[in-house]
Amino acid sequence: MNRATIAAMTAFAAGFASPACATEEDTQLWLAATAMVDVPRSEGRAPLVVMADTQYRYFDDAARLGQNQFRGSLGIRVNRTTALSQGYVYTRTSPSAGVVTHEHRPFQQAMFRLAGNGKGTTVIGRTRIEERFLEGSGDMALRARQWVRVNAPLGGGFVAIGTGELFVNVNSAEWGPRAGFDQFRIYGGIGVPVARGLLIEAGYMNQYVARHRRPDRMNHNISLTLALTR
Repeated sequence: MNRATIAAMTAFAAGFASPACATEEDTQLWLAATAMVDVPRSEGRAPLVVMADTQYRYFDDAARLGQNQFRGSLGIRVNRTTALSQGYVYTRTSPSAGVVTHEHRPFQQAMFRLAGNGKGTTVIGRTRIEERFLEGSGDMALRARQWVRVNAPLGGGFVAIGTGELFVNVNSAEWGPRAGFDQFRIYGGIGVPVARGLLIEAGYMNQYVARHRRPDRMNHNISLTLALTR
């Protein structure tokens, strides 16, 4: 991933961040805890990679819990810079007070280093495919996600962080998703060291969501994450 590509993604997101007609907006609070741990195996066998996270997202000017997720995956480290994983996520969403949906989402992903050595400025990519099932609906929605993250050490264990993620629906489903562009997220923040391999990441995320037969949505999210990497 070169600088030109990263700049293009940033410009793409900035276009969504400009005011648009018939776009609803909300200010949200996103809280998360994540863990990614390599589990050594016997000599000659690739390490396993265990990942887990839980997220709580507060909607309507951060006044109520609108969504929470629980995700876990198990993978294998192909080499020092690449890991392949299979996982599952459960999502409970309350888009408006008194309305609740439950989504079950198996997924497959590849996580890989695009640039850097992991000690200086480093660019990481993640490609994920999700099979989405909504309780009460028989059809499956297939979605692809491409995420890029830049870590830039600031000294003293502090890290500047920038991410961008594009979501694309592969097909349409009766329960809502339409084939094509789904959403884009861009984030900027800072990682504050707490202990070895443990950061508190705090920052701002702009999220633009395309919606069918409704105004598109732009969310301004304050994001706080406790991240463990071992």
